[in-house]
Parts: sequence; structure tokens; C-alpha cells
Amino acid sequence: MILSIATRRLLVTSLGLGLTLAACGGDAKPAAKAPADAETKDGKGGEAGKNMGEIAKDGVAEANAGDKVKVVDGAAPGDERYALQIEPPGEASAGQAGEVVVRVVPKQPWHMNLDYPTSLKVEAPTGIALTKADLKKADARTLDAESCEFAVGFTPAEAGEHQFTGTFKFAVCQDEACSPVTEDVSFTVAVK
Repeated sequence: MILSIATRRLLVTSLGLGLTLAACGGDAKPAAKAPADAETKDGKGGEAGKNMGEIAKDGVAEANAGDKVKVVDGAAPGDERYALQIEPPGEASAGQAGEVVVRVVPKQPWHMNLDYPTSLKVEAPTGIALTKADLKKADARTLDAESCEFAVGFTPAEAGEHQFTGTFKFAVCQDEACSPVTEDVSFTVAVK
């Protein structure tokens, strides 16, 4: 079968247009390749040739086309992103209300993500009544770009050393990434 040049051009153009529409219209898009000149610690370019899905499995999820920032999963160098501060009361007495301040302060260039559902859940030992055990964003004493601070109110029934535990959930961001954090907290309050 012999096709004219015009017919061949029409077939090639139609095929190219069909492939372009199929690639753009579907949900499954081919994974982008990492830059070929990427280098690893060993200098061998171990990331080169991996698609972004493989790199994401290695710990960093790249941003989708509609996302503004990429998300850093897992435990990054904790003290390089933020400082966690816990301030127990100077003195606590049985039967008297007291409070412990739990605060996170991001380090430059990080800042608090104000849209994240920040929370602090505290578990008190036997003999301690908490004002509120599950603190949400609205309960924060301070929540701005520079810090997040919760006041954990409690009333001890008896003297002694009392160990509190909990989970602090927050996120810190910088221009290129956000890092959701779940930090286990633990503190002791001495009651007279």
C-alpha cells in the first residue's frame, strides 16, 4: 500500500495529537526524572535516573503541579527546625491549680504553619486533674508565625513527683517545604 506524502503527514500529525491529548487528559502522568547531575554523598549520582516517585519513597515527596510547597516526611534534624520548651511551675501545691507551659519555637528560616491542625494531648498521672486534656488550636495561648504555646492547667490532689506524658502535633514551614511534626512530650511536676 502506497500512501501519499500528504496522507503520511496527516497520519503522523493525528497520531502525535492523539498521544498528546491522551497524556494530558489522563490522571496517570509519567513520573518526572531527577536531574542527571544529582550527586549523593558518595559522589556517584545515586539519585540520577530515579523518577520522583522513587525519590519520594526515599523520604522527600515532591510537590504536585498544583501544590505550593513540597512536604518533608519523617524525622528531619529535629533541633535544626525548631526548639521544644517545657516550663513546669516554679512551685506546685496539693489542692492548688498550676500550669505547665509547652512551647515550640521554629528556628530560622522555619515558621509555624498556622493552617495546620495544631494540637497538644496530655495524659496526667493518677491524682492529677487536668483542666483540659486535649488542647486544640483555639486553646493555644499563642499561635503565630514565631511560636505556638499551650498552657496545661492541672490541680494535684497529693504531694510527690508526678510524670505527665503527651503528644504535640504541629507543622513548621519554610519557603520550599513544610514539615508536619508529632513530638512526644514528657515532664515531671514536683508537688508539695
